Amino acid sequence: MYQWDFTPVLANADILAAGLGNTLKLTGTALAFGIPLGLALALLRLSPLRALSWPAGFLIEFFRTTPPLVQLFWFFFALPILIQVEMTPFIAAALTFSIQSAAFFAEVFRAGIVSIDRGQSEAARALGMTGGQAMRRVILPQAVKRMIPA
Repeated sequence: MYQWDFTPVLANADILAAGLGNTLKLTGTALAFGIPLGLALALLRLSPLRALSWPAGFLIEFFRTTPPLVQLFWFFFALPILIQVEMTPFIAAALTFSIQSAAFFAEVFRAGIVSIDRGQSEAARALGMTGGQAMRRVILPQAVKRMIPA
């Protein structure tokens, strides 16, 4: 019968702890940039102007459908050559995961906003609110409740 040997794990606990710290920093960075960028992309995707809606839709679909490993390779190897900037592995990973998470968050936000009855927006507009006020004060608070499970 096989017995698990924890000796290598315990011998490298400091390296594993440093890796955990880097993972938490990367996750926090990706969320800190991904959530606001995702909300902006969702609002652009819902725009009636095709000049805003189509590029946002392209970015969302492109980053949702390409494999993360391909994106990591592209951001680490190709992008620095194209823009002539040196990029650390952490920055490349943070940029990749921020944009990819923004694409997924954009779809969550868009679905939450679209799920709110159009009458809510019409009622807010009838009260004299601008489109931005209606979105911020009426639509988004209701949409957030529906988005929480996602």
